[in-house]
Amino acid sequence: MNPDLGPGEADRILDDALRLVHAQVPELVAERVVEGETAFRLHIEGSLEAVDVDCQAGGQPVFIVSDEYSWIQANDATTTARAILDLLKA
Repeated sequence: MNPDLGPGEADRILDDALRLVHAQVPELVAERVVEGETAFRLHIEGSLEAVDVDCQAGGQPVFIVSDEYSWIQANDATTTARAILDLLKA
């Protein structure tokens, strides 16, 4: 997993969130859905279940963390990481 997703403050916040998640889930895979966009897909290596993270316009928080069934709004790295972990384990 490469937690460094690119430049910009929002990406740094997301990088921090992904580092927190990766510390608990070393097999985390993070991919930018479309290069240059603000949507990311996360999954545990070998799993078909995915969690999406979307940023607001301009790549700023609020982050929307979602899976197939639900979504969680987050404003900072810690809350974003907690939301990702909750949905990955759902």
